[in-house]
Amino acid sequence: MASKKYKPSQETLSKSRRTAKSWSKGSSEKQFYAKKKQWDEEEDAVPNRAVSMSPRLKNIQQKTSLPSENTFEGHVIDSTGRSFIVQRASEEINVGALYDCVVSRSVVTENPASTLVAVGDRVLCRAEPVSGEIDLLPGVIIKIAERRTKLARESAGNDGIEQVIVSNIDQVIILMAAADPFYNRRLIDRYLIAAELGNVEPIICINKMDLMDETFVREDLAMYAEFLGIKTLFLSAEKKRGLETLSPVLQGKTTVFSGPSGVGKSTLVNMLIGEEAQITTEVSAKTQKGLHTTTFSKIFPLPEGGYILDTPGIREFGIWDMTKEDLAYYFHDFDEYRLECRFTPCTHTHEPGCAVKGALEQGWIDPERYESYLNILETLER
Repeated sequence: MASKKYKPSQETLSKSRRTAKSWSKGSSEKQFYAKKKQWDEEEDAVPNRAVSMSPRLKNIQQKTSLPSENTFEGHVIDSTGRSFIVQRASEEINVGALYDCVVSRSVVTENPASTLVAVGDRVLCRAEPVSGEIDLLPGVIIKIAERRTKLARESAGNDGIEQVIVSNIDQVIILMAAADPFYNRRLIDRYLIAAELGNVEPIICINKMDLMDETFVREDLAMYAEFLGIKTLFLSAEKKRGLETLSPVLQGKTTVFSGPSGVGKSTLVNMLIGEEAQITTEVSAKTQKGLHTTTFSKIFPLPEGGYILDTPGIREFGIWDMTKEDLAYYFHDFDEYRLECRFTPCTHTHEPGCAVKGALEQGWIDPERYESYLNILETLER
């Protein structure tokens, strides 16, 4: 973290307060897991509505022994909504056979209280017999390995389950738009916490810079790059400007693109991989919110090495497994001051002698970041 203090101009703060939109948990569209009452006739099938971002299935039986015949290791690269596409592990990149896999009803997972299967997971599968001509080989997922890294959030169903968006990634591109829809600093701050919790490097990327005054956007977000040391990119996919700054960041890495709908995730994915792999749509003229065009997370190989993952648009991002007492540790612009507070622990909200509030009053802490802290603090239960 840089040592200099951040002190934005009054003009920047005034514009930011007028334009930034606060994050609202109640206004976003909920994603609920729909249970299916009937199991498929196949013994090892999962409910038809099970998807990669759904909470872990109930009553999973834990086995201590696994079959050794006709098994193979692979990683989940896509979801069809009913099953998962698994690429068989191979020493050569992109040559492993593809399997259309359901999940065993007696599956073993090394990720308790979490999404059962997510795109990016390393899995052990059992190959199933093939009859006739088929597009993909059939298989059954029998074990999910422990996740190395992850991008996760609190499940919308409030059922005590961690909702993993993607796993085993190196970095997350927090993709926002300069306008149409306007970027959300509250949401950016939540992403930064989730990235740190999941051991993933965050990168902020602002698209559609052709629609907004560039000087204002850069000044409004300067504290992320200059004070917190987070790589921040500005580009326009429509005008093909700034893409040369993005491509080198992706090479040799597994990167997830995540952010609200309508900010250009799928457009950028198509440009980077050189084909129309993802469907794109315009922002809703009525609501000024993005329309969901990506239904499930999906992995794409990059021509120059590395992988990118496109994800469904996110409007709500609840922080998973966080306490009120620990929250301040994830706001690193507080680090220089929180140890000087008169009382320990200190919520940095009302206590006398709070060094964080003192720094805020002196202009050494960005007011928007402090508002984000208060916003998240109110949502935490303990």
